[in-house]
Amino acid sequence: MRITTSFVSAVLFAAIGSSLQAQTSIEAAKPVRPSTQAGKLNAITDVPGIEVGNFEQRFTGTTVVLAPKGAVGGVDVRGSAPGTRETDLLDPTNLVDKVDAVVLTGGSAFGLDAAHGVMLWLEENKRGWNVGRGNVVPIVPAAVLYDPGRFGRTFNDRPTHAFGRQAAENASAGPVAMGNVGAGAGAIAGGLKGGLGTASTDLGNGVIVGAIVAVNAGGSTVNPATGEFYAKYLEVGGEFGPLSAPFAKGQATGEVLALAAAEPVKNTTIAVVATNVKLTKAQAKKIAEMAQDGLARAIRPAHTMFDGDTVFVLGTGLLDLETLKQQAAWGFTPANINLLGSTAADTLARAIVRAMLSAQTVGTTPSYKDRFPGAVAK
Repeated sequence: MRITTSFVSAVLFAAIGSSLQAQTSIEAAKPVRPSTQAGKLNAITDVPGIEVGNFEQRFTGTTVVLAPKGAVGGVDVRGSAPGTRETDLLDPTNLVDKVDAVVLTGGSAFGLDAAHGVMLWLEENKRGWNVGRGNVVPIVPAAVLYDPGRFGRTFNDRPTHAFGRQAAENASAGPVAMGNVGAGAGAIAGGLKGGLGTASTDLGNGVIVGAIVAVNAGGSTVNPATGEFYAKYLEVGGEFGPLSAPFAKGQATGEVLALAAAEPVKNTTIAVVATNVKLTKAQAKKIAEMAQDGLARAIRPAHTMFDGDTVFVLGTGLLDLETLKQQAAWGFTPANINLLGSTAADTLARAIVRAMLSAQTVGTTPSYKDRFPGAVAK
């Protein structure tokens, strides 16, 4: 075969053309990177279609996340000692496709009674799964943390259905109280006073991701080498305030480790993540799985044999998933879910730090601010 100059040129031009075409495809596949900023309230109630109510009494309490128009739900249970209700219902293979509320509560397994109070309140307000003849069955998944007997309470002084009803009555789409409130009222995390925390992320184009968490972890939120929060690096917009390391990096100390061992086997961190985009149950479950990474970023160790770490995800469906405009060679939808899951993890980790900073000392259980006053500017 005779190879001519024109033949070689044609091959070269074809190769260059293919390369440019491939490069163009790669460029087109690059994801759109949103700016990182918190929502207006920096709370889960920044998510349109979400309301939050708290009720606490004698250092135990209940938090209710309401979805007045319903929301597609998902869940991931990663701790080995969970106390939950209606989590099987959220499996993508099961029938019910929307939930009316999620309950986070103290009281260990006894505290699940609070969800019954929320159900009764929802029934009275005609919210729930329509079963005909004007009747509804409210769908209310729930998770509990262990706080019975703490802070001078008797073991049987714990949340009841009345707690759930009152928390639902208190629900609003406004600012969310943090610290020793709701499900965080009786919480302890790594020997420090735990609490309730919330945060949100504005992804642009109207898309919001929010998280609320009751931090009652067996592990510590604090790095024992410096006294700093593990998730401090995820701060957005100065939301943690001026913080510094209580002591020099690398300085040997047993203070934090000793605190972490204060109350073994009485643990569990429980959370709800919400977004206003339309999700399937399978997508909500995947985002819940990714959101659990937020616990691992903020708490060490997490997901232990003695924690019942549980994360719910709600999608209110007010915007199409494509609003996120994420692009990837393997498809738009997976790229959008990746962004939501990653954002959920970071937002949840931030909410954990905010919970710890908002908590107040109770008895001999110090708050972070009181235990490490040198870390917080006066």
